[in-house]
Amino acid sequence: MKAVWRLFHFAASTTLGTLRSKKIITRINQRQQIQALLKQAIRSQHYDKRTAPLYTLLILDIDRFRQVNFSLGYKSGDLLLEEVVKRLRTVHGCDLVVQSGDDEFVLLIHATTHDQLSQIIQSIQYVFVTSFIVMDQECFITASMGMSAVDISFATIEQALHQADQALLAAKRTGKNKLVTYNSSHAQRFSNQIQMETELRKAILENQLILYYQPRLELSTGNIICLEALVRWNHPNHGLIAPNEFIPLAEESGLILQLGEWVLREACLQKARWLEAGILNYQIAVNISPCQFQDESFSDKAIQIIEQTGIDPAFLEFEITESSIMQNMDMTVAVLDKLCNKGISISIDDFGIGYSSLNYLKQFPIHCLKIDRSFVKNIHSNKDDWAITNAIIHLGHALEVQVVAEGVEEWSQLEILKETTCTTIQGYLLSPPVSAIEIEQTFHRNNNRPVMIS
Repeated sequence: MKAVWRLFHFAASTTLGTLRSKKIITRINQRQQIQALLKQAIRSQHYDKRTAPLYTLLILDIDRFRQVNFSLGYKSGDLLLEEVVKRLRTVHGCDLVVQSGDDEFVLLIHATTHDQLSQIIQSIQYVFVTSFIVMDQECFITASMGMSAVDISFATIEQALHQADQALLAAKRTGKNKLVTYNSSHAQRFSNQIQMETELRKAILENQLILYYQPRLELSTGNIICLEALVRWNHPNHGLIAPNEFIPLAEESGLILQLGEWVLREACLQKARWLEAGILNYQIAVNISPCQFQDESFSDKAIQIIEQTGIDPAFLEFEITESSIMQNMDMTVAVLDKLCNKGISISIDDFGIGYSSLNYLKQFPIHCLKIDRSFVKNIHSNKDDWAITNAIIHLGHALEVQVVAEGVEEWSQLEILKETTCTTIQGYLLSPPVSAIEIEQTFHRNNNRPVMIS
């Protein structure tokens, strides 16, 4: 064993001896080896806190890299990684770049001022702004990044790696294509991913999951017309866990199919309870994940759950992301037709960011377009976002479907939307997602009349 370690130490020292003159991209998978390379890099640079007080660690992961391999082939994937490496080499202030996984890189960064650190980060992000050409194929890629918040030294390397890992996880769970700097809120509730997956399996079986509901308001009447069902995990030890913390794991592990079925069944049962009580006569919207929608037995399972719970399908709306419906057109049309023939409404969620073909869009039996919140967010301050939002609204009317503006959080956004022909809104200005009990209490406070907004 000692002989093996001496051999590694010799190889590492030989490689790192040239770090001053040339950055070396080394692919290492063992954590101990990464730490050894970082220590050697720090030593070789002779860091002096009086001249370069800011040292940080950044872990970068290419988003959806697996899709590149599947679409273009593994050879193209390898060539793409080489191009990424070449660009990272040009970033001034990155003393070490280590390829720590198939599509993951550890970067050691130093700067003399906070402004310089910001410039280095911007340079790293700029690596992914322009397209890559791989075997005559142009492609754009994005990256999620996590940065440590502790000063780098021999004593804090392990802590910095842990912090950067946690920050990267937060970046990927909150939408990807962003940089997140570690803070204490990113500390893992679970010791590892295996534990979290195991406990999520138990949560589905032991009814630790609950549904929250976010209302949708019709602008012309000021009435609530729909409630979107949103899942939460009520963990017995960790409390309420938001979906962005466990949905990505559910999708990665395949648990999303069981989770999706639980959500649909519980939403149907809750609707049945409200109907029996004679309250909240609204449609219920249920999100369908891409994995669910691509499952060949999805429509049959969904219809079976609806029939078992005895709910009129007309009370249900399935929200399906734009990217989901564009993957297999023949299958999409067949599934949507089957659901619509049962009376279920179809809504396209996050519309505007999934590169829909308008030619195919007219073939889909859809009832609603939900404008992605990224466009609605700045309609009061960005003319381009307003133009896109307005165009989608007009498109929806031309297709004779309902149009929902998602993510309405400010009165200024609402006032602009009122001036358009947008039919409905949803967002925190109206209400955040709330529990079924809170929805019922609000309904009773309004003397059993629909909730309204002035």
